[in-house]
Amino acid sequence: MTVSKVLLGLLLLGLIGCSRPELHCNSEFTPIATIQGAGEQSPLYGQAVITHGVITAKVYPDSPQAGWMLQSTDAGAVSASSQALFVAASPELELLQPGHVIRIRGTVEDIEQLTSLVDVSAFRVCDQVEPEPVIVQLPLAEHLSWEALEGMWLRFEQPLVINSTYQLGRYGELTLADKRLWTPTQIVEPGEAARAHAALQERRMLVLDDGLWQQNPDPLLYPPAGLSAEQGLRLGDIVTGVEGVLFQDQRGYRLVPTSQPDFQVTNPRPAAIVAKQAGELRVASFNVLNFFTGADQPEPFPTRRGAQHEEELRRQTAKLTSAILAMDADIVGLIELENNGYDEGSAIATLVTALNQQTERPYRMVTTAETPGGDAIKVGLIYRPDAVSESGQAATQTAAPFTRLHRPPVAQTFHDLQSGKDITISVNHFKAKGGCPRSDHPLYSEMRDQGDGQSCWNAARVEATKALHQWLQQHPTGIDTPYQILMGDLNAYRMEDPVRWLEQQGWHYLSAHDDQPSYSFVFRGKSGSLDHALASPALAALPMDVKHWPINADEPVLLEYSFGYKSEGMQEQLFAPHPYRSSDHDPVILTFSLQP
Repeated sequence: MTVSKVLLGLLLLGLIGCSRPELHCNSEFTPIATIQGAGEQSPLYGQAVITHGVITAKVYPDSPQAGWMLQSTDAGAVSASSQALFVAASPELELLQPGHVIRIRGTVEDIEQLTSLVDVSAFRVCDQVEPEPVIVQLPLAEHLSWEALEGMWLRFEQPLVINSTYQLGRYGELTLADKRLWTPTQIVEPGEAARAHAALQERRMLVLDDGLWQQNPDPLLYPPAGLSAEQGLRLGDIVTGVEGVLFQDQRGYRLVPTSQPDFQVTNPRPAAIVAKQAGELRVASFNVLNFFTGADQPEPFPTRRGAQHEEELRRQTAKLTSAILAMDADIVGLIELENNGYDEGSAIATLVTALNQQTERPYRMVTTAETPGGDAIKVGLIYRPDAVSESGQAATQTAAPFTRLHRPPVAQTFHDLQSGKDITISVNHFKAKGGCPRSDHPLYSEMRDQGDGQSCWNAARVEATKALHQWLQQHPTGIDTPYQILMGDLNAYRMEDPVRWLEQQGWHYLSAHDDQPSYSFVFRGKSGSLDHALASPALAALPMDVKHWPINADEPVLLEYSFGYKSEGMQEQLFAPHPYRSSDHDPVILTFSLQP
C-alpha cells in the first residue's frame, strides 16, 4: 500500500487531516443555515466559524472559482435560509469527495455574492454517506426565494421548457421555466396586473449553466447531440432530468449541473409557408436586423450597425433573401434598413437585387420623394409588379414627432391587379424601450420608466401613435380607400397603450390566434410581439389568414450571420443560407381574399 493511500485511509477514519487537535467530529458547530441567515449577506460575515455538513459536489474544477459545495446533512426540507455554502478550494482539501461528512473551520466571506467559507484552517472527515439532492418544483413557493436555495444540490423532477438561448454561445447558459413565459404586457394590461405577473415569473425562471467556466465554449455542452445550422435548439423544447448546485455570482443565480440532462424536441422548426392561392393578396412585415451596406461611408466596412465585413454582408443577404422569398408575399414592409437612399448599393436596392437574382417574379422598391428622416435606419416597402401596381404617390411623414426618436413612417397605396381594389399600406418603427432618458428635466419625466411594465419612452410611442393615425386619416398617398393596413415594429406589446389606443380608434388588431398569445420577439426569456398589423374595418371584414412565422425568435442567436464570438469552425458549422435566425424578429404574414 502506498503512503498516499495510508494517509487517505487515516483521513477517512477521522484520525488525521488538516486539523488542529481541538477540532473533532463532536466539536460544537454553527449550522450552515445560521451562517447563511435570511438576508443577502451572512450575519457572520468576516467571522471564523466551525460548521458541519456533507460535500455534495465540486464545482468549476478548472477555474479560479473552483471549490466544494457543503450542505447540511438534514437539508431535505427547504426553509427561509439556505442550508449550503461554498468552500473555496485549497491544496489541503483535494482529498475530499462528494459524500464526505466533515467538520470544518474557516472564515465566512462572500465570493461574488456567494456565501463562502475561505481560509480553511482545519477540517475533519467524520463519515461517508450517499448525499441526496433536494427536490424543488417551479414555480417556487411564495415563501421561498433563490437566495434561500443558494449553494444547495437541487433536483427538478418536472419537465422544464427552454425560454432563452441568448447566453448559450457566450456562457453556455440556457434559461428554463415550467412553461413558456410571456412578457407581462403581452397578456395583461400595464400596471398592477403586469407587476404581479412579472413577480411570479421570477419564481418560474431557472438558468442552467454548463459548468465549464468558459466564455464562447467550443464545443457547446448543450444540446448534447451538438448544435449546427441544421440541428437547432429551439425555445419551447423540453429539458428533463435537471439537477445541480445553485450557484450565485454577479450574473445572478444559475444551476451548475451534476449530471447531464435530457433534451427533447417539442417545438420543431416550422414548415414552409403555404404558397399563395389564386385570388389572394399577401402582405408581410419583417424587421431585417440592421441590414446595412455601408454605401454612404468612405469605407463600407465595418458598417455602423450591421455587417462588419463583406463576407458577413453576403451571409446576411443570403439569409434575408431566403426568408423573404419563402414568405411568397406580394408586398413586404421592411424595418431596420440602413437609411442610405435608393440608389444602387443602398440597403433596400441591394436586397431587391439579391431577391430578383433568385426569383422569376421580381420585386420592385417603393421610393419616396423625401428622405425618410435622419435616423441611421429607416422603413421601406417592396412589391411584386405582377401582383400589384403603385397607385398614388408614396409618402413619408418627417414632421414632429417623427423628427426624432421614431423612424418616419412610409405609406403607399397599391392596386391589386386581380380584384381591382386599392389597399394602402403603412410600415412603421417606433422608439425602442431601451436607452432610458437620464436627464432630470421635467420634460423627460413622463418618458422615464413608470414601473407599469411598458418600460421607458411609452409616452413618446403614444404620441407617435396618435400622429400616425391622424396622418393616415388624411390619405397621404392621395388615394381614399377603405382598405388600409398599419403594420410594423411598434416597440409596444399587445396590451400596451399604443396598440390599445389604435383599437379604440377603430383599427382592428389582426391576431394569429384567438385563444393564445402570439409572439414575434423574445427578450430576457420572455416572449411577446412587438410586431403588429392592424386593419381598417372594411379590410378586417374580408377573409384572411394571419401568421407570425416562428423562424427567428425561437432560434439561437448563434445561428445569425455574424462571425462574432465564434471559433472558425463554428462560423461555418452554424451558418446556412436558410430563413432560420435570419433576424431577431419573426415576420408577420397576412393573406387576404380580396375577390368576392
